This record gives sequence, C-alpha cells and structure tokens, in this order.
Amino acid sequence: MKTANENSKTKNNDYTSIRVKGDTKNNVNKFLDKINKTEDCGKITFDALVSYFLENVTQEDIENLQKGAITWAHEDKRLKRLWEKKKGKVSENKWKEMLYIGQLAEFIAENSRLRIASN
Repeated sequence: MKTANENSKTKNNDYTSIRVKGDTKNNVNKFLDKINKTEDCGKITFDALVSYFLENVTQEDIENLQKGAITWAHEDKRLKRLWEKKKGKVSENKWKEMLYIGQLAEFIAENSRLRIASN
C-alpha cells in the first residue's frame, strides 16, 4: 500500500502561472463551469483546455490572430517594403512626405491589411 508521501511524489507538480486579463480568466472559468456540468466524464482543466486548442489550432486561426494584432506601426513598415519592391527604393523622409501629402492614399487603400476609415 502506497503512503501519502509516495503518492505525492508520483504526481506532476510542474505548474506555472499564466498572465491573462481578469475578463479572460472569468470567461475561461465560465466556459469550464459550463462544460464540466456533466458528471459522466472527468473534469476538464484550464491546462487541458489550453493544450487542446494549441494542438488543434489551424493556420487560418493563427493568421486571424496575427491580423488582429496588426497596428499602423507594423503596417507602415510592411507597406514601405511593398512600395519599394514595386516602385524602387525610397528614403524614410520621402516616404513620410508622400504619406502626409496623400500620394500614398490609393496604394494604401489597395494594399493595407487594416481598414481605412472614410472621411
């Protein structure tokens, strides 16, 4: 018969913390409460939930997450590289000048991954 000390040695206690917003934690806990209502299977843990989604995430899911994290700072660099690939090298000062006076409006509207608000 195993003693309590032997049982604790066999358990995996290699856990760490994960930083999430309070709302995210509340949403996950609500979701886990909902899926753990049934008593005909084992309890689904936060760890099992995250592991499942990591194993089953698609390339499309990843691209959607990445697109959701794009800012104009990211997009400015990408658009400048794209412009240079199509039209040739341009200095940073010239790029900003063209941007500010509106010469790039059509190019940005056609090539930006971010939605541009209409005036």
